[in-house]
Amino acid sequence: MKRTMVLVASLAALVVLTLPGLAFGDTVVSVSSPATVSQGDTFTVDVDIAGVTDLFAYQLDLGFNPSVLQATGTITEGNFFQSGGGFVPGTVDNLGGTIVSNADTLLGPAPGLDGVGQLIVFEFKAFAPGTSGLDLANIILLDSSFNEIGFTSAEGSVVVTGSGPTPTPEASTVVLLVVGILALATVAGRKAAR
Repeated sequence: MKRTMVLVASLAALVVLTLPGLAFGDTVVSVSSPATVSQGDTFTVDVDIAGVTDLFAYQLDLGFNPSVLQATGTITEGNFFQSGGGFVPGTVDNLGGTIVSNADTLLGPAPGLDGVGQLIVFEFKAFAPGTSGLDLANIILLDSSFNEIGFTSAEGSVVVTGSGPTPTPEASTVVLLVVGILALATVAGRKAAR
């Protein structure tokens, strides 16, 4: 019985001593952005990686609140893969609040990349006051043998204050407004003619 207690205590101590080392060695994909921006400001949101070994390719989506932020469509490759990547910027949906199918890969037979760096940079315009989450989804990390790499993710958020200039509505919004006003004027004119 005493021998079993010593064995269990030894195993517990080994696990406790090993866990902090494992936690520091994990791959982390994270979002970084300014905490606060003013309405009308243009700013960047980075997706970074840390603690990765043999990263050969990745894919990810980014979600945001479209009533607070609008993606400008400028999506650039981060510094991590610039040593020979095949970068594919994603598709922006400013109505649904997503930028999907962003990807990058090394080209040719080569070992993957290790370390810390910036995977991708998104440009946004602070559209209206409020808070927007910056949510990662559909993340896939592959090593040079095309095996998935385990990771944890850390999402972000940004607060837009109302102290900046008023955002300019898109041309399609102005056209719809003018068409609506003309339709109302036509209906009112017909009723007055009766």
